[in-house]
Amino acid sequence: MGHEREIVFVDSSVLISCGQRESTRFQALAREARRRDTVFRISPQVYAEVTGDPALEAYTPDESPVDEAIQEGWMKVSESPSYADSDISNVMDQARNFIASASDRLADVVEKADTEIVGLALESLLDGTADRVIVVTNDIPLGESAESLLPRYGFDDGQITWLTG
Repeated sequence: MGHEREIVFVDSSVLISCGQRESTRFQALAREARRRDTVFRISPQVYAEVTGDPALEAYTPDESPVDEAIQEGWMKVSESPSYADSDISNVMDQARNFIASASDRLADVVEKADTEIVGLALESLLDGTADRVIVVTNDIPLGESAESLLPRYGFDDGQITWLTG
């Protein structure tokens, strides 16, 4: 798979902007996954945002573009991050505060999906699942938080990339 155990996390802002399965943007996302020879990851919270499914535990595929991508095998829903790991919990709290400050919002209204992506990215690096993580988002504070916070846990800047979708 892909480049030296690279994991690509995709945010809901990208999926929402892609629109329907037949759209040029959604097709480009699928082509990019194939080009990279990787499976794009979305967090459970991102899945809930884009499919409107509040029952994350009762996942059953339907005909949404994301569900079709999952069925085709180029996208998958990650497990929730390990909140018991203090580094994961801490980075998620830090991401919430970073995003709140950068977007002039209260921390309580920062989307859980955003902090979950940062937590999953750190968890992937810490547990050795990935040597490199890429966060694909149109949400500038989310991208900046990942690039700013993850190196504080011992990873170099080259291991964390933020791309706009």
